[in-house]
Amino acid sequence: MRVDLHAKVRTSDGQDAGNVRRAVVDPRMNQVIDFVVSTGGLLGRDVLVPRGELEAATADGDALRLRLSKAELERMPDYIPANYTPPPPGWTLPGAYAFGAYGGYVWPVEYEKWATGEQPAEPSIGKGAAVLDRNGEGLGVVEDVRFDPATGRLQGFVLRVGGVLTTLLGGGESVDVGSGLVERVEEGTVRLRVDKAHLGPAARP
Repeated sequence: MRVDLHAKVRTSDGQDAGNVRRAVVDPRMNQVIDFVVSTGGLLGRDVLVPRGELEAATADGDALRLRLSKAELERMPDYIPANYTPPPPGWTLPGAYAFGAYGGYVWPVEYEKWATGEQPAEPSIGKGAAVLDRNGEGLGVVEDVRFDPATGRLQGFVLRVGGVLTTLLGGGESVDVGSGLVERVEEGTVRLRVDKAHLGPAARP
């Protein structure tokens, strides 16, 4: 799917949603993981949209449609420039995205050491870890973790929704959470990049 810098964006309910400003790359996989969408207008902001939320794009890449509704797009996390850095000189990305080597692509700052050959440690998500949304609100615990059998990389995890007592007794519904929604992993805690409303009714204990 070709996506160009400044491509127009429409939501699943047919609303104009602004345009694409940047693409966020995970250098571990050398793949785009998010697009930065500027919603425009006086109250507009730059939000992070996971690549998986793109439903379709025009053949020339100048317009695309999201799987998200307008309301869901407004709940996406803010793009904070201080958390990102330009890729190092000489870096290239294979694929059909037309963002230019510099300015259009950014890396999360925690992977800046890749430019010098130092690889940051992979975060570890363990069963039973507490899961928080982007506002710090508890959602439940990690019930199971999914990895790519070929590469060993994290694909996502199963969230068991509910408070401590509910999850301890095996209660609460299960929600599948993709790795693209993980903001960061700390000791015994997983923080998501979205609020609980993004995960649907099952994630509202």
